[in-house]
Amino acid sequence: MNTKILLMAAMISLASAANAAVTKSRRHSEKGVTSILINEQADSASNVEKAFQHNVPTSPRENFLPRFAIIGKDRQFYLGIGAQFLGEAVFDWGDHMPSALEFIPSSITPRTPGNGAELDFAWQTSSIQLNFIAMPNTHNTIGLYFKGNFNATKGFKMSHLYAKYRGLTAGYTNSIFTDGAAMPFTIDDQGPNGYPKVSLMTAYWTQTFSHGFSGAIGIDAPTANFTESTSAKLVSQRMPAIPLYVQYAYNDADDHVRISGLIRPMQYRNLERNHNSTLLGLGIQLSGITRLVGPVSFSYNAAYGQGIATYLQDTNGLGLDATPSATDGKLTMPRTLGLTAGLSFNISRKVSANLVYSHLTNWLGHNASPQPSTYRFGDYAAANIIYNINRFLRCGIEYDYGNTKHFNNSSLHTNRLQAQLALTF
Repeated sequence: MNTKILLMAAMISLASAANAAVTKSRRHSEKGVTSILINEQADSASNVEKAFQHNVPTSPRENFLPRFAIIGKDRQFYLGIGAQFLGEAVFDWGDHMPSALEFIPSSITPRTPGNGAELDFAWQTSSIQLNFIAMPNTHNTIGLYFKGNFNATKGFKMSHLYAKYRGLTAGYTNSIFTDGAAMPFTIDDQGPNGYPKVSLMTAYWTQTFSHGFSGAIGIDAPTANFTESTSAKLVSQRMPAIPLYVQYAYNDADDHVRISGLIRPMQYRNLERNHNSTLLGLGIQLSGITRLVGPVSFSYNAAYGQGIATYLQDTNGLGLDATPSATDGKLTMPRTLGLTAGLSFNISRKVSANLVYSHLTNWLGHNASPQPSTYRFGDYAAANIIYNINRFLRCGIEYDYGNTKHFNNSSLHTNRLQAQLALTF
C-alpha cells in the first residue's frame, strides 16, 4: 500500500511541475512525417496522413505512420508501407522475469541462487506494416491494414489484419472492449497489467452521432481459457462474445470518456451429469483520456466483471475465465478488477515522458477450489522519457516494477531498466 501511495504522489507532483510548459501535443498523433514519393500533386501530405491515422489501431504503441506513401492516379488509392526497428537493452534485478520483451507480473518466478540480476538484448518487437486506402475522401472509402512482428520463438507473427468499409471493421485485431487511445505509452511491449487488451477475430460496427457522441457494437470470436478439473472439461465454444461501447469526445476530439460492456457466454462439459453447461461472463469498463494542464494528459481505465480474465493482459492464458468448484462437475467464474492510470508529459516537440500505474485483482467464485499458486493480484508501474531525434529516429529509457501475490500468500517482485532505439520508416 505504501508503494501505491508513493506512486500516486509522484504523479501529482510531476503534473504540478509541468504547468510551466505550454506545448499542446498528443503522444499518439504524428504530424508532418509522411512524404509522398509518387504523384505528389495528387493530394496533400496532411490529407494522406489523416487517412492513414483513421485506418490504424488507436494504441500509441501501434499507430505509427509510414514515412513514405504512394498516391494513385486521380487519388484512387493511398499506399503506405512502413517498418519499425526496435532495439532494446534490458537489465533486470530481483525475482526472475522470463521474457525480455514483455514485463508481465503474473509470469514472475523465484530467483535462483546467483541469478539475482540479468542483462539481455532484444529486437523481436520490430514490425512491418501495410496501410492501404482505396477511394479516399469518399463515402465508399475502403481501408486495409496489416501489421506483423518478428519473434524469436514464434517466427513472424501477425498482430493485425483487418478491413474497414464505412462503419464496419472486420478481421484480426483488438476487441472494441479495448480502448486503445486511452492506453498509456510504455517501452515495455505488453504495458499495464490490468489493462483490457486482447487480439482476436472480430467484427464491429461503429457509428458517430451528434455532439461528440459515438458508439460501437461487435462480435468477438468465441474463446475460453478455463482451469479444468477431473469432472469438468472445456469444450468447443459455439457462441461469440458481444462487446459494445458509448463514447463522448471533447476538446476538439482529442479527449474522450468511454463506457464499455462485454457479454461473454462460455461452455464446458459437466462430466458428473454428462451434459454441457453455459457460463455467462459479464464485464463493464470506464476509460478515457483528458488534457489536464498545458501538455499534461491523464489517461484512466477501470474494468470489472466475471469471466473476463482473457481480456485483461496479466490474466490472459492463466485459466482464470473459470476455475473448479468444490462441487464436482461445476466450474465457477472469478471476479476480476483491472485499474490503470497514466500521466503523459509533452515537454517539448522532441521530449515526452510518461508515468503509469496498474493493478489487477482476482476474487475466486463462490465455493471455488483454488490451486495454491493461482494468481491473486499484481501491480505494475513504469516511468519513461522519450527523445525524438528526428522523424525517423527515437530513443528512450524506462524503469518498470512489478509484483505478484498468489492465493497461498507467496509473493514475488522484480525490477527492470530498459533502453530502446526506434527507427521508423
